Amino acid sequence: MPAVPPLEDPTPSEESVSVAAVQGGQRRLVGCIILSSALGTVHAWSLFLESFEARLDVGRGPVSAIYSIALVAITAAVLVGHRIFSRLSGWSVVLLSTGGAVAGLLLAAEASSWWVLLVGYGLLFGLANGLGYAFALQRSAEALPRSTGSALALVTAAYALGSTTAAVLLDGPIENRGPGHGLRILALTVGLAGLVAATLVGTSRSAVNDHRNRSSTGWRPVLRLWVAYGLAVLAGLMVLGHAAAIVDQAGGPGGTTVALAGFASAAGGAWMAWMGRGGHRCLMVGLPMVTAALLVVGGLASNGTVAVGVVAGVAFAYGSVIAVYPAVVHDQFGVDGYPSAYGRMFTAWGVAGLVGPVGAGLLFEVADTYRLPMLLAAVAAACSGLMARRVVS
Repeated sequence: MPAVPPLEDPTPSEESVSVAAVQGGQRRLVGCIILSSALGTVHAWSLFLESFEARLDVGRGPVSAIYSIALVAITAAVLVGHRIFSRLSGWSVVLLSTGGAVAGLLLAAEASSWWVLLVGYGLLFGLANGLGYAFALQRSAEALPRSTGSALALVTAAYALGSTTAAVLLDGPIENRGPGHGLRILALTVGLAGLVAATLVGTSRSAVNDHRNRSSTGWRPVLRLWVAYGLAVLAGLMVLGHAAAIVDQAGGPGGTTVALAGFASAAGGAWMAWMGRGGHRCLMVGLPMVTAALLVVGGLASNGTVAVGVVAGVAFAYGSVIAVYPAVVHDQFGVDGYPSAYGRMFTAWGVAGLVGPVGAGLLFEVADTYRLPMLLAAVAAACSGLMARRVVS
């Protein structure tokens, strides 16, 4: 009687499991990139500045404040949002974020007063935006644990790229049919992106232990990072919030510059992804110093071509800065400590987003020029570089 061949072991090999895990992680990373790109359209706000000034009959300062309030709302959501990621499925968080963003944008599109615009764009869109951005960062870090720095950099680059996409889509419609039409197009884009991203990220929940996050990370360990990060991003947020107006005043193509600034910011994040790990201290010192030098040139020159170059350069440095700091926090606090520590550090981004764009708008109303805001932002950037020398050894 012939021997019966042994049955094959039905248990999948470690290699096949590893390949499947990598492919699943890559799919989730793509979903996070799509989500981040859709939400990054918040940085195209300067396209709406002049049209909402005319529509609502208010000054540059109040309209700039809408963008700043949206940034503060984003910060609040990033600070506390990670607490629900282990309780809700991934696709639920994505749909909650993009659904809230769509609702806020549609409300803002119908705004006939500053207060309605504040609630729709500043609060609803801002809070939903921050929830999705925080989720995209955390889930991307979990998706590729061996390439965390690159994954985080790609997500931040995608967030920056969103403003380029918005500028291409919205510049003409806003000019021809007003800001409400532009916001409705943006709402449709964010909604469609949310459906695609929700499908890709799947139903899994975050594996990070939130209780351990809150108990192990306080404010003191992130204080220096908070100061250095806030001073570094202030210039970028001020320039992104006023990019079109800055270049328009200098005689250049403002609408085109918004797209260029978004692309430059995304390129900065992509550059960080390509660089991978290492060199953080050098970058945290050097990037703000380059920003300071560019802003001094922009503040002293009044030429359209120079203004375009300065805005693009500052945007590139900003995109690199917001990519390098999450990697630094992840290295210093680990997988479990990262969400809470990053949320605390990110509050500096909200403060900078409030001070930079609103301050620039108010100073512009007084002096009818962006010279003083740019020079003050240069001082802040230089101080960031000095502070960063003591943050990472």
